[in-house]
Amino acid sequence: MEWHQACGMVQNMLEVKNLHKKFGSNEVLKGIDFQIDKGEVVAVIGPSGSGKTTLLRCISFLERADQGTITFEGLHYDMQHITSKEIRKLRLGMGFVFQGFHLFRNMTALGNVMEGLVTARKVPKAAAKKTAWEMLRKVGMEDRAMYYPDQLSGGQQQRVAIARAIALNPQVILFDEPTSALDPELTGEVLDVMRTLAKEGTTMVVVTHEMRFAMEAASRVVFMEGGLVVEEASSAALFSDPKEERTRQFLRRTIADYDRG
Repeated sequence: MEWHQACGMVQNMLEVKNLHKKFGSNEVLKGIDFQIDKGEVVAVIGPSGSGKTTLLRCISFLERADQGTITFEGLHYDMQHITSKEIRKLRLGMGFVFQGFHLFRNMTALGNVMEGLVTARKVPKAAAKKTAWEMLRKVGMEDRAMYYPDQLSGGQQQRVAIARAIALNPQVILFDEPTSALDPELTGEVLDVMRTLAKEGTTMVVVTHEMRFAMEAASRVVFMEGGLVVEEASSAALFSDPKEERTRQFLRRTIADYDRG
């Protein structure tokens, strides 16, 4: 349950401390501290199985953490004792873009973007439709508004999913490997939309294997492995002069011609 409200200026828009999560005997998160400021783009990188997706799912309460606290927009919660009502309130401030799109197959692109506005936010249908058109236009999908997901490419579906997330005007958008289900030729159109959002000051946490996006669009990069944060720094610093040998090893294996150290 909510345990106190921060006094004075909020230092971070979102902050989690001492985050732990087990699945059976497998401890996936081992005391993670993570924070993001308004307008930041934080890229979370690391090998498969390092806990990156679980971190996002615990932040958004798609998974329930075993231990830890979360601060969002100045309100503090114990993640073990937070109530369902408080979770719903938190989620209203968060958008989530999934690896697998998660669009309603029986709804058009326009209907998918409208749905959250009408159902979760209780926006009148006429206003929701207007917003949905605007968001589809923003991601370059206005001409596919009346298409169903099965009539769209993977890249187009993911752009609809991004339109759905930004339509809710969340304080932060969490992206879980948004291009990993796409063919390489479709990845660029999704990353272009995300770069535009970044330039507009959208607060974003992006779990990604796209190192070039992390280098170019992220303001800060967090490198995770084995359920721990190994290193975090500005994008420029982490890619040009990583402090940890394990970070350097990872970058050598994921970036062609990487020769730092």
